[in-house]
Amino acid sequence: MPGKDIRTAEVIIIGAGVIGASIAYHLSINGFKDILVLDGASGPGMGSTGKATGGFRRQFGSKINIELSQLSGKKLIDFKDEHGVDPGYIKAGYLFLAQSPDEMKNLTQANALQQESGVKDAALVTVDEIEKLNPHINFSNITGGSFCGSDGFIDPKSILNGYVLSSQKRGVNFGYDKRVEKINYTGNRIESIETSTGKFSAEIFINAAGAWAGWLAGLATEYLPVKHLKRQVCRMKEKNTLPAGTPMTVWVDSAFHFRMKDDHLVLLHPDQPENNYNYDITVENSWLERVYKIAKEKLPAAKDCSIDTQACWAGLYEMSPDEHVILGRSDFLENFYYANGSSGHGVMHSPAIGELLAGAICGKKSDIDIDILSPRRFKEGKLIEQIRFF
Repeated sequence: MPGKDIRTAEVIIIGAGVIGASIAYHLSINGFKDILVLDGASGPGMGSTGKATGGFRRQFGSKINIELSQLSGKKLIDFKDEHGVDPGYIKAGYLFLAQSPDEMKNLTQANALQQESGVKDAALVTVDEIEKLNPHINFSNITGGSFCGSDGFIDPKSILNGYVLSSQKRGVNFGYDKRVEKINYTGNRIESIETSTGKFSAEIFINAAGAWAGWLAGLATEYLPVKHLKRQVCRMKEKNTLPAGTPMTVWVDSAFHFRMKDDHLVLLHPDQPENNYNYDITVENSWLERVYKIAKEKLPAAKDCSIDTQACWAGLYEMSPDEHVILGRSDFLENFYYANGSSGHGVMHSPAIGELLAGAICGKKSDIDIDILSPRRFKEGKLIEQIRFF
């Protein structure tokens, strides 16, 4: 529930999604007493967090993303004990499918990196092994793949609620219906922000505004290279089309993937939306037709299904130029921190992001070197490289 209005605070976090809530909680257990989280929405989970499909994977093509997943995975295992809320972590696995030697080469290189980074259950799989993992797909042209059993699914809203409840117990205040309209700064410090309900001042400000992060930074005349990208989800009407434990299954060539969610088959195809302006989250009928056509080719069971147009939805990714989170202090404003641009991985990495940014603000050392994620990497031309397979 919305907290009471507070005009001053030690820390103000702008954005009350799962990343903002995670940062608030981790700051509170690191000794900060006066934390305020502001959001323009009317309540928790109204932005991108509530639209997320809830995938969790360790199979990435960069060491830093693997490290973020490893840390988040550990924290998810302990989440219920720590917060009293089940995060819905189900180890159903992610299954990536290759249809060419080049695709299999990329999966092989990524798997070697995953193994080196401690993901010991990530493995390359043969067609025979794929058939045991998911016998429901069309095996035409499938040559092999990769699978990680500790990948799977999480519940974004439950993770958000866990962090909000634990934060509130520790004195963190959440203020909703407070859209930031102006940022006031003197020299290289932010002094205050003005919202739709008044002015708020603090010693530290944190940008956790998700898809709106670039716009928010612009209010402080800062350039943050984060752009929003619409992602759409197609849900089928029929129940129990596939077993509940079916792994997230992804074709490397097109990135088409599917999963079972709440007893319904869910289809995803991250192609370029026709309307990606003005934060539009309207589901496009042309996209539904395309993704359903692909599904019928790759998943025979989909042929007997029909689209539930009323249950389909869309949300916004926050994309950075190298598709990795931007984490750390602004180059110019000494009391302004960023936690943005997760590029579709925000919910799954939110436990790690909260812990790491809170630790950095407090001057703590971490086994994970987050300097690679600093916003200055773009000015310095040090974009993070990755093995692309998805």
